[in-house]
Amino acid sequence: MNARRYYERVYAAMLGKNIGVRLGAPVEAERWTYERIRGVYGDRINGYLRPYRVFGADDDVNGPAYFFRVLMEKDDPDIMDFTLAWVDYVREGKGFYWWGGVGTSATQTTYTLIRGGESLPLSHEKLRAANKYDEGIGGQIFVDTLGLAYPGNEERAAELGGRLASVAYYGEGVNGGRFMAAANAAAFDSRTVAEIVDRARKTIPDDSDYAACCDAVIAFHQARPRSWRECRQMIEDEWGYSRYSGVCPMIPNAAICVMALLYSGGNFHKGVEMAVLSGWDTDCNAGNVGSILGAFCGINGIPRVFREPFLDVSILSGVSGDLNICDIPTLSRQIARRGLELAGKKIPFYLAPGDKGLRFDFELPGAVHGFRVSTPFVLQVMQSREIAHTGKGSLQVVFNRLQKGQYTRLYHETFYTRAEFEDGRYSPVFSPKVYPGQQLSLWMFMDQWFGGGPLKMRPYVATAFDDTVYSGEEFQPAPNRWSRLEWTIPDTHGAPIAQIGLEVWSDSVNTGEASRDLGRFFIDDFTVTGNACYTVDPSLSRVELGNITPFALNRGQWTSEGDTVAVSCNDSAQAFIGCYETRDAGISADVTPGASGACLVVRALGTIRHIAAGLAGGRAVILCGTLDAGAAREFPGYAVLAEKPYAWKPGEQIAMRVSAAGNECILEIGDEEILRAEIPYDHGMVGLAIPREGEAAFRDIRVREWQ
Repeated sequence: MNARRYYERVYAAMLGKNIGVRLGAPVEAERWTYERIRGVYGDRINGYLRPYRVFGADDDVNGPAYFFRVLMEKDDPDIMDFTLAWVDYVREGKGFYWWGGVGTSATQTTYTLIRGGESLPLSHEKLRAANKYDEGIGGQIFVDTLGLAYPGNEERAAELGGRLASVAYYGEGVNGGRFMAAANAAAFDSRTVAEIVDRARKTIPDDSDYAACCDAVIAFHQARPRSWRECRQMIEDEWGYSRYSGVCPMIPNAAICVMALLYSGGNFHKGVEMAVLSGWDTDCNAGNVGSILGAFCGINGIPRVFREPFLDVSILSGVSGDLNICDIPTLSRQIARRGLELAGKKIPFYLAPGDKGLRFDFELPGAVHGFRVSTPFVLQVMQSREIAHTGKGSLQVVFNRLQKGQYTRLYHETFYTRAEFEDGRYSPVFSPKVYPGQQLSLWMFMDQWFGGGPLKMRPYVATAFDDTVYSGEEFQPAPNRWSRLEWTIPDTHGAPIAQIGLEVWSDSVNTGEASRDLGRFFIDDFTVTGNACYTVDPSLSRVELGNITPFALNRGQWTSEGDTVAVSCNDSAQAFIGCYETRDAGISADVTPGASGACLVVRALGTIRHIAAGLAGGRAVILCGTLDAGAAREFPGYAVLAEKPYAWKPGEQIAMRVSAAGNECILEIGDEEILRAEIPYDHGMVGLAIPREGEAAFRDIRVREWQ
C-alpha cells in the first residue's frame, strides 16, 4: 500500500470511529433495549439519531487519541508505559473514562489502584479481586489507533492492543484488546471482511470465550448469510447479557461487533447501522465497527450524511485543553506518519512533522479541517480537488449573492464553551489552539463570476464569551492567481481566542440585484505557527462543567475572583494551559503561597509527567512528577530535582518565573535566579500547581514561548 492510500485509509478509520460513536451514543443507555430501538427506528438508520451541534467527548474517542501518544513516544511501549498513561492523561474523577465507581467501573478501579500506590503493573489477580463484575467492554474500545499504526501486521497490533488492555483487564478483556487492534491492522490489506475477522480471530487463544463467540457468529453467518436479526437472536440466546454480570460485559458486545462486520459485507453504512440497531453498548460497538470498516472501505465508502456534521472535529476530554480540540485529519497525519516510521518507510512531504500550532493543507479527500461560516445562506464550504496551491486539495468557499455591505465570516473554532454542547457528560475542557504573538499564514485564489467590484476581506480573531473582534488590515484578493496573506495575532488582553479566520464582505459599487456578488475563492496551506506571548485574565474566566476556563484542572478546589486564581487542596493539584507541543517557554505570576507553598509548571505532559518549581516547605524546589510513592514523602507524587533553603512568608505575594530551556528548568524570584535543574521532558504545557495539602493564589499570569 502506498503512503497516500494508507494515509487516506487511516483518515477514513478515524472518521468511522467517531461516526459510529456519535451514531450509537443516543441509544446506549440500558433502558434502550434491542426491542425499543427497533420499535422506534425500525430496520434502517439513514442519519444521526439526534441533531448534535457539536458532539461532546466520549470515552470511546478519548482513549484511542490519547493512548496513541504512547506509541508516538516509544517504538515498543511496554505495559508500564500504558500504565503510566492510564493516569497521566486523566484529570482525576473528570472526563476521559466512565467514573462508575470503584469495583463497578474497571477504568476507575484501575485508576484508583495505580494512584493508591499498588505495585505496578497491576496483576490480573489484583484486578480480578478489585472489580466485582465480569470483564467489561473497555478492553477493546481504546485500541483502534494501535492497529492503524501497523497496517497488515495484525500480530504486532494484537500484541500492543493486549498490553494496553492488560493495564485494567484480564482474560476476555485482554482478548478484546488483541482482537480489535488486530482487526484494524488487518483491514488495510484484507480482501473481505470475513478475512479481517479470521485474521483477528487467530490472534486470540482458542480456549477463550471470546474465540468461542467469534466462532459461533462465523458459523451462523456461513449457514445463514442474509439473516442478521436471526444471528442477533442467537447471540442473545447463547451469549447474551443474562449470562454475565456488570454493566457492559465484553462477550455479548464482541459477538455483536463480529456479526456487524460479517453481515455488512464490507458496507460501512450497513455495519455501523447493525451495530446500533442491535442494542447493548451501541456507541462502543459502532465505534469499533466504524473504525475497522473505515480502514477497509476507505473514504469513498463513508456516506456524506455521516461525514458532514463532523466538519473533521473530534472533541476529547483528557488532561490537555489543547489536545481536546482534535482535528481528525491532523490526528490521522500523526498516525500515518508514525506507521510509516515504524515500518521503516520514507515519509512523504505531506506527512512531514510540524504539529505545533495549526496546519491545514486540505490534502485528504473531503477534508475541511473544521472550517465553517457564519452565514451558510451566502457562503458554502467544501473541499476542492480542482485547484490547489500545493498538493492536490484546497478549501473551496462559494459566495452566492453576497449583498453590498453584508459581512460574513469564514473561521476555524479554536476554543469551545459549554453552550455549544447539548451533552457534557464527559466534562470536556479547553485551552485555546492559538494565541497572541503567533502568525497566521494562508494562500488564496479568487475566482469571482459576477459583482460590482472585488470582495474585501481581513483576517481576524474573536474572543470567547463576548465575541470581541481583533482584525488585521483589509485587502482585496488578487483575481485568478494565488496570493499569500500573513498576519500576526494581536494581544487580546487575557481573553481566550475562540475563532480565527477571515471577515468577508461586498463593497460593490452597484445597487439592487447587480450588487449581489457570486463566485468562489480557495484557501490552501492555512497555518498558525510561531511563539505565543499572552496573559491570562482570571476576571474573564467562567466556571464550566466544574472547570475554570481556560485551564484544565486536576484535583483541588479552584476559584476565580477578580484578577486572581486561587486553589485549596488536601493533596497536590494542577491547572494546565497552553499548547501541548510547546518546547522552550516560561510562565510568570505574582504568587501568594499558603503555609505549604506554591509552584508554576512547565513541560507538562500530564498529571504525572510535569515539572513544578517554586516554594515549598521552607525552601525553593524544582519537582518532577512521579508514580513512585516513596520518591518524596513531603511532596506526594513528586521527586525532588533540586532544592535550597529560601526564606518566605505564607500570605506574602512573590513575583515568580519558571522557564524551560533546552534540557533545563530555571526558577527565578524577582530578578534573581534561584535554582536550575536538568529535566527529562522536551515539550509540554505550562500551568499552576500546589505540591501538597494547602492553599495558594496566583495573579498577573503571563506566558512567553521562544521555541
